[in-house]
Amino acid sequence: MQTPTPTLDLLAEFDAGVDDFYAPGFELIELGHDDGGYPQLSDRIRPFAQATGSGSTYAFWLRDDRADLATLPVLFLGDEGGVHVVARDLPELLRVLASGWEPMGGWDHLDYFDEREEEDGEQDGDGDGDDPCPANPAFRAWLRDRFGLEAAEDPNEIVRAAGEELREPFTAWIGPLIPDAVGGHGAA
Repeated sequence: MQTPTPTLDLLAEFDAGVDDFYAPGFELIELGHDDGGYPQLSDRIRPFAQATGSGSTYAFWLRDDRADLATLPVLFLGDEGGVHVVARDLPELLRVLASGWEPMGGWDHLDYFDEREEEDGEQDGDGDGDDPCPANPAFRAWLRDRFGLEAAEDPNEIVRAAGEELREPFTAWIGPLIPDAVGGHGAA
């Protein structure tokens, strides 16, 4: 099924061609199929992927009436609370995903962690490892070949920059709807 964004369609094609995870907890869902657990936001968001295995979601923030959703900011809707700007647009989110780092968010924060470093210390030494994202190298190559983009070395830099750039409009929009959501965005 075609979506209103060619970039998301290309990601869906890549996704269909791999059998393993390429980003921790990430799975595409039907565009706009649900409200990501935040019904009060449903008229201004379009969820498109699970962000974690526990139910957090990535959604486009319909900040304005742009036709190509890939050019709109991407939000992280936490399953345990919290709504955060994660990227200025879909290509930035793809760089975050390609890092292989896992998101962890709450009402007052969203941070990405490289869980592979912790797991490396716990491996049994038999060399087979338990990589949660065995298709990540293929995803990185696809991102480079298709868009000329590299994986983020530290995805938190992208998240912080996007949050800072969009702080005022995000706070003005979400503050009246979910006052607790502005805590991690420097609301006055």
